[in-house]
Amino acid sequence: MKLKTLAVAATVLTATVIGILPAQAQTAASGIAAKDGCLAPDTYARGKLRWFLGLNPADDLLTAWCRVQTLPGNVRFNVQFPFTNVHQSWDTSFATPLPASRIVEIVQSIIPTDDSNRVSETGVSFADVLANAVQLEAPKAPDGTILGFAETHPAAKQIVLWEPLGLRVKPVVVAGQEFTLSVYLRPNLGLLSMALAGHATDVKVRGWADRFQSGNFLKTACSEYFPACSDLPEVAVMHMPLLVDMVKLEAEGDNMTAAAIAIGQEIYARNAYLTPVDPMKAFDRANGSGTFTIHDEESEVEFAATGNGGTKRISITYRVLDGQGSMRRELARIADEYRAGTDKKRKSLPTVPDSFGKL
Repeated sequence: MKLKTLAVAATVLTATVIGILPAQAQTAASGIAAKDGCLAPDTYARGKLRWFLGLNPADDLLTAWCRVQTLPGNVRFNVQFPFTNVHQSWDTSFATPLPASRIVEIVQSIIPTDDSNRVSETGVSFADVLANAVQLEAPKAPDGTILGFAETHPAAKQIVLWEPLGLRVKPVVVAGQEFTLSVYLRPNLGLLSMALAGHATDVKVRGWADRFQSGNFLKTACSEYFPACSDLPEVAVMHMPLLVDMVKLEAEGDNMTAAAIAIGQEIYARNAYLTPVDPMKAFDRANGSGTFTIHDEESEVEFAATGNGGTKRISITYRVLDGQGSMRRELARIADEYRAGTDKKRKSLPTVPDSFGKL
């Protein structure tokens, strides 16, 4: 598929790649405020590989949150910024589903909007997260992702919080065994481009600008991450264009061989059309060990059981792939076109639905 303009690209992605609008956009489109519902449709945006809970590479933060809430029972829920090692945990239950916008409130509660120096449960200051904020005019994001929007681009001064986000839940029971579930989301410039063009939900949070890597105190010399540092407000709005990148289930213990066999067989059964050979035939039942990988054009799942005289550890990892023709490649193309300004109809930064008014 060859995309000629941002408008065409966004339309194609909305219809065939994302498959469905993110949860907040869906509720807004149907006339229902995001605070009134949390949608986790039983659908797969692209590809054939089936992920745990229906999570998939097209899920944004809101949709991933809604899928996680389908887990039963009392759980320990953790939100983390893994690059800065900032974590916060709560004991909760999803018996009564929370709205899609609630996850934005939760994330916002971790991000300082004043000069307080609150510390996370890992001993790291919450404010350290703000060191990964960046203007789109900057040459690159803190992780090396190319940004480099021209100074004259309508979105050049927009600020993005460029750090992955993790959602962790435990215990999650699978085949009678308790697991820890981790859902990792990563910033995506293509998703942000779609959001700024009004074709995807624009999730935003706020942060205390004095903790940005913006330059010296007097703003007489700006940093590479904030080329236009002199105009920053005291509390700045930041975009969070997050897409699911990896999902992990991990368990450790004794006597897990039966669970390992059941889980491996189930993963294969759900994805048998993607592999000509049953990988569980090679499973070492005596030691409870075995590993296999199944993939399609969009993603892969790796099952691994290890042990000696019985399974001691089980891990199931779903990863997004960046293969030719994959959704990530198409999003990268959309980002390039938006950055280059090839959408002739774009005159200024659009006003699009965001997460503030729906909290």
